[in-house]
Amino acid sequence: MKSGSGRGPTLARPSFSARSIRWILFASLILIPVAAYAHARLKSSSPSAGAHLNAVPRELRLDFSEVPELTFTKVDLVDASGQRVRLSAVTYATDSKRSVVVAVQGGMPAGPYTVLWQVASDDGHPVRDQFKFVVAPGAAGVGATAPPPDVRDSVAAHTAVMDTTAHHDPTSMPQGNGFGSDSALYVLVRWAMFVTLLLMIGAVTFRQLVLRAVPLQHNADSPLLDDASRRAARFGHQAAGGLLIVLVLRLAAQSVAMHGTADMFNAELVFSMLRNTTWGRGWVLQLVGIVVAGYGFHRARYAARQSERARNGWTLATLGVLGLVFTPGLAGHAASVPKLQALTLLADGLHVLGAGGWFGSLTLMLLAGIPAALSLPEVERASMIATLFNAFSPVALVFAGLVAATGVFAAWMHVGSVVALWQTGYGRTLLWKLGALSIVTATGAYNWLRLKPALGTGSATVRIQQSALREIVIALVVLLVTAVLVAMPTSMDMTM
Repeated sequence: MKSGSGRGPTLARPSFSARSIRWILFASLILIPVAAYAHARLKSSSPSAGAHLNAVPRELRLDFSEVPELTFTKVDLVDASGQRVRLSAVTYATDSKRSVVVAVQGGMPAGPYTVLWQVASDDGHPVRDQFKFVVAPGAAGVGATAPPPDVRDSVAAHTAVMDTTAHHDPTSMPQGNGFGSDSALYVLVRWAMFVTLLLMIGAVTFRQLVLRAVPLQHNADSPLLDDASRRAARFGHQAAGGLLIVLVLRLAAQSVAMHGTADMFNAELVFSMLRNTTWGRGWVLQLVGIVVAGYGFHRARYAARQSERARNGWTLATLGVLGLVFTPGLAGHAASVPKLQALTLLADGLHVLGAGGWFGSLTLMLLAGIPAALSLPEVERASMIATLFNAFSPVALVFAGLVAATGVFAAWMHVGSVVALWQTGYGRTLLWKLGALSIVTATGAYNWLRLKPALGTGSATVRIQQSALREIVIALVVLLVTAVLVAMPTSMDMTM
């Protein structure tokens, strides 16, 4: 490996170009509208949509493509005049947790009826819809008994007012609030969560794996190690602060999606959502992880690299990040699969860890590693950057392999067949992700095979900086597609 001599070449500092920014904005405009899909779907019902009944139904049964979370499930039945028919509490069917039933407790004269429902699976993605059926004149069990006055209400009032006592109260269903887990704004919130989380994973990976490999190849007393470690801690700390802001936005977005804007700040409803749902428990776990990791980054940021305070700080940051990698799965498809759920959640967490170890640590190479090298005497810069990339490359290779392996498992769980890749919306969007990811992989392979062997010269350093920057920009597009995917019905959902 050649090292610089004399004054050495002048190395460029990485910066985002206007072309890179246009890439991100263009991809956002193309991909975000794809998110206009529901997550769960109603497969069948009893009575069925459009049915003409010769007997008054004793219960309503709704069969869904995923197991609904009872805390989020609401069913209402209204007649042609807008009067609400009294129903029992929502329960699971005895033969399947993918089905919910409510007993009809009020009288039902002949005429048309509308069933309004809201449901969310374990991942917390809410879906609302309605269907109609007709009780024929002279049908068995027809009665003119009116529901009690406290549940008589108009459909207009029902769709605008939300009860403040419990999620499962069938009279508290917001309809048509125009915002849900599949909206463009919610997609951007999830995208920001992925970006900040991957930066935190990258900071830990860069310090704990990449920098620890550097002394094996270079002077262990180099000032680069302390400088790069501090820079990584600073960016990890900032990313933790960003993820905390995103966490608050996620809670607000989920509350609007579930309760409507009028009750988004209703403390009782919000605490019930956090306490009684998988989504809420994942949110609390993410809060704990942010606090632990953020405090660890803070300690490491203001301590010497070899001090006990710094070591303890990085240990806390690592533990916090390891907890955080499993939180996206609790708000995604992994939380609602009907089988192998524990294995699917584990694979999802490892997928997030792999992406952070790959993309996140590459980002920290540009944000912390190279700037620390550029602060060295000019004669040492090119050789130290080469040393950093030599330490980074095997780490990136391992994490890229982890992404590939867990991605194949996730595709098997959620797609089901090859033809579903182009016959379903989920499959087509997954192909978008795979296409962008293949570009990232090709860029990384080019860096490995062509640019890394030439490192040690200023020109090669500049080229690998530019190539790594392009890799990160495309990775941001991959994360955006991922933020879309987690709110879409999977191909398996559509066939179940």
